[in-house]
Amino acid sequence: MENNEKGHGANYNEDEARLAALGYKQNMKRQFSGLQNFGFTLTNSSVLIGIVPLFGFGMATGGPVAIIWGWLLVAFFVMFIGLGMAEICSTFPTAGGLYFWTAKLGGPKWGPMFSWYEAWFNMLGQVAGCSGSVLAAATFMNTLIRVWQPSWEPSGTKNFYIMAALMVSAGLINSAGGRALKVASLVSVVVHILGTIVLVITVLVGAPKLQDAKFVFTEFRDYTGYTTQSSVSPVFVFLLGLLQSQWSMLGYDASAHMSEETEKSYVNGPRGILMSIFASVMIGLALALAMTFGIQDYDATLNSVYGAAPQIFLDCAGKVGGSIFIFIIVFAGFLCGVATVAANSRMFYAFARDGGLPFSPYFSVLDRRTQMPLRLVWLSVVIIIMLALPSLGSEATLSAISGISIIGFTVSYAIPILLRITVGADTFVQHEFNLGRFSKPIGWIACIWTGFIFVIFNLPQSWPVDNMDTFNFTPAAVGFLLIFTTVSWFLSARHWFKGPVSEIALQELDGIVPVDAK
Repeated sequence: MENNEKGHGANYNEDEARLAALGYKQNMKRQFSGLQNFGFTLTNSSVLIGIVPLFGFGMATGGPVAIIWGWLLVAFFVMFIGLGMAEICSTFPTAGGLYFWTAKLGGPKWGPMFSWYEAWFNMLGQVAGCSGSVLAAATFMNTLIRVWQPSWEPSGTKNFYIMAALMVSAGLINSAGGRALKVASLVSVVVHILGTIVLVITVLVGAPKLQDAKFVFTEFRDYTGYTTQSSVSPVFVFLLGLLQSQWSMLGYDASAHMSEETEKSYVNGPRGILMSIFASVMIGLALALAMTFGIQDYDATLNSVYGAAPQIFLDCAGKVGGSIFIFIIVFAGFLCGVATVAANSRMFYAFARDGGLPFSPYFSVLDRRTQMPLRLVWLSVVIIIMLALPSLGSEATLSAISGISIIGFTVSYAIPILLRITVGADTFVQHEFNLGRFSKPIGWIACIWTGFIFVIFNLPQSWPVDNMDTFNFTPAAVGFLLIFTTVSWFLSARHWFKGPVSEIALQELDGIVPVDAK
């Protein structure tokens, strides 16, 4: 169908019409293709900056069994979450993403309250995920310097300053506009796919020796203290070790947050979610297998001054090759920061547009040149840097931030899925991507898995907990957010916050709104 009443092509009018049916004007520029949307999402989930920095955590918390079988277990359940999200995204392709979905699926009775919780938990996952990813990149940058300057002493302070510099750089790229983000997105796809292929081949070919299959698929190791200093079962340690895999499979909601800037978002949004999960699973499995086969001396690798993953790179590729791989991880972490800030700012924008953020009128203003929420880009940068402040005093910061990110993301993923299969089941209208009669069983599996990992990743990651270096501050951060959102809702927000606010009346669209979009 050709419709040029507004001076745009048919695809643009269809996107514009669906967005209008959801109550919003086309304020941001729709400039990204499906491939670029996929690039943002793949970068946001970033397996390279997920599985590699926490490889030592996996070695200590279950060993090869947790690294390989844990990856497959997590991948299985994450696909259920992704399917549930993709179906909803096809119906509600808006920058608010899960926050908007929650409000609509909850209806007038439950929508405002649940969308309030949803917005804050999703923002927690976004900023914590970015903070952890870029902090990991900074740690690897410190390691790279030490490889070439043995006298260099990495520290939490140096990690923090490098991380802050990377985040400011990510903010500048976001401020440059759509062209810079397009380039970053496409470069990221190349780095994550081609970089992983080269890394896997080099490790397998260059390793002085390869571990046998029995070691890779059956070896269990525990350096957490649980099985040696308590009566806890090895199964519990294995479950704690799932953190490495789960953290590597987050952030695929970025596809939804970029939907108001993506062509054919009602198709490319769901596609971006599922393609990024599938690509992450395959890339991550290849990476996990190669690195586990490439371990030379287990204890020496785990206790290396460079960290477990960099030591494997150096053992298998030499000083120069290993350094190149370490830099690839740094670059992947930086690109992840760029993409995550883009997604963060769109989520913040949707919430501010509806009056949910403090000083919303100020933050919801779009930059005239780029038509992007640049004030929220820099708010995101500041919050992400602040969340990394504990790295100045705790060695457990990365795993703790990872846990915070997992809780924030997965809870925010589960809320709209739960509402979709309960109070919103009768009113939800399926669109291009739908699960048919499998929506409910898929949704329930996704929600049960989320509840399970919520409990697991709030528990201590080592035993006994007798100093701040090993303290898991995930429960403190999650608890604070729960108290804040609950108190603020009942004392204030419930009186004025109604969820997404319609910007336009459908009549303004001069009849281009499809009947089934109403």
